[in-house]
Amino acid sequence: MNAIKSSILAVGVLGALTLAGCASAPPATDKLAIAKRSIERAEQAGAAQSAPTELSQARDKLAAADKASADHDAKSAVRLADQADVDGRLAEAAANAARSHRAATELDASVQAMRDESMRSQPEVKQ
Repeated sequence: MNAIKSSILAVGVLGALTLAGCASAPPATDKLAIAKRSIERAEQAGAAQSAPTELSQARDKLAAADKASADHDAKSAVRLADQADVDGRLAEAAANAARSHRAATELDASVQAMRDESMRSQPEVKQ
């Protein structure tokens, strides 16, 4: 009788742990949505011009994740969606860095123009 109760308890605990493991794994659809948002942010940041390779990689991995999800391969879908998310974030960061570099270059040019103008407008000092 104790052996039967122990077996039933073991099966119950094992079943509960299995369900808890499944419940704690993030669904592929959530990961796909996160990756899509990362790619959208990268596009809005101008990654198509500034980081086309990274953006293309993100899009390709998202398409592969969508296909894996449609094929009911959740593990691959989650992995590919995570990779697409990271690639999307990289593309966004690269686009932001390029925009910052352009702004810094424009600021430097403006400062130099102001220096040049101030030098032209100063009278020469005679000794």
